[in-house]
Amino acid sequence: RGLGDVYKRQVLMYIKSLELKNYRNYESLCINISPGTNILYGDNAQGKTNILEALYLAGTTKSHRGSKDREIIQFDREEAHIRMMVERNGSTHKIDMHLKKNKSKGIAIDGVPIRKASELFGIVNIVFFSPEDLNIIKNGPAERRRFLDSEICQLSRLYMIELANYNKVVAQRNKLLKEISFSGRMADTLEIWDEQMVRYGTSIISERKKFISRLNDILSEIHQNLTGGKEPVSYTHLRAHETDSYLV
Repeated sequence: RGLGDVYKRQVLMYIKSLELKNYRNYESLCINISPGTNILYGDNAQGKTNILEALYLAGTTKSHRGSKDREIIQFDREEAHIRMMVERNGSTHKIDMHLKKNKSKGIAIDGVPIRKASELFGIVNIVFFSPEDLNIIKNGPAERRRFLDSEICQLSRLYMIELANYNKVVAQRNKLLKEISFSGRMADTLEIWDEQMVRYGTSIISERKKFISRLNDILSEIHQNLTGGKEPVSYTHLRAHETDSYLV
């Protein structure tokens, strides 16, 4: 199914609670979260952003700051633990995440360990705004693709699978190109990898365009309200030098 089907579905979801252990400046923390609007307030450098980072990490497996797991764990500890309770369409789910300094993180959903971090996507949908978001504009197109992929993967498991397959094909194709440049061997297999790259790449670009179109509907309405209808704005997909770029 495409993203159109995803947009038509209504999802009732909220985060019920968050527990942290040995996470940044929190040796131990447990907070209950309201279904409505929640405000974290306090002095600077007290850990407000760390709580938001933990929520984002538990929902997406990655820190919005780009921090590595060992940087998040308290200095004198080997592990940190995040537990998040989520209610989604009337069902409660528990996400447990163990961060380790010298090993890959461990993740369990409702007490069942998962093999791939991608299995976590879809349980909780998170929209996060931070100063680091300026990198989407300031950095190159790779940063914008990363942002789009992160958002679409939360909406579509099929897109997540296609993206993972595309990245694997690109890695294998690049490895083959190096082998060909050194020895000339296996050059006749390059066409096979090209075909797969085109297949997955076409699907990914198509879904990104659909996502951009949906964003435009929302962006245009918001901007019209801000400017009193005097200024139009749109988000445009460009193809240049085999690289996806997006401009406002």
